Amino acid sequence: MELINASRKRAFTDADWPANQYTVATLTLDELLKERGREFIFEGKRRTDLIRFGKFTTASWWDHNPSNDPNKELFPVPNNQLAINPNLVQNPGY
Repeated sequence: MELINASRKRAFTDADWPANQYTVATLTLDELLKERGREFIFEGKRRTDLIRFGKFTTASWWDHNPSNDPNKELFPVPNNQLAINPNLVQNPGY
């Protein structure tokens, strides 16, 4: 919580900060996911975070519309890797 508040404090004025800092009661997993979305907006972490938090098939974000297809949580295994290693199996849906 302290690390998130230290990073977040720069976005608020001194007068607004006390009302906007996280506490043990306000930093829920949903709020943490939202904060990571704001902090890492252009760093390509959103898809991974949504999958990690179990929200990829239900959450809307940027240009992503949710899909009820759980197969989309995995990337396809590249064909050249499948050809090289006969022990690999393609992920479902590809």
